[in-house]
Amino acid sequence: MSPLPPLPADRRRERTMLARLDRLTERLEADERALVQLRNTVDALARETGGISVCHPCDRCEQSLLLLREGTMYCPHCHYRRSM
Repeated sequence: MSPLPPLPADRRRERTMLARLDRLTERLEADERALVQLRNTVDALARETGGISVCHPCDRCEQSLLLLREGTMYCPHCHYRRSM
């Protein structure tokens, strides 16, 4: 069996880009799975340690999710606090 002829530059570039896209897709899917696992773990820890719920992102800094406890929402990042 004879070796395949070299691919034109455009075909090589396309294969390289497709391979890179496949690697990035795999990384993104792995990161999404890890994020779901982390969110589930944080939610469980919050419930186990005193009836805390994890809410939506902070309205002010958007750097953390708000924690809800006893009718008060609190941002652990910027310390924003709001009663419900």
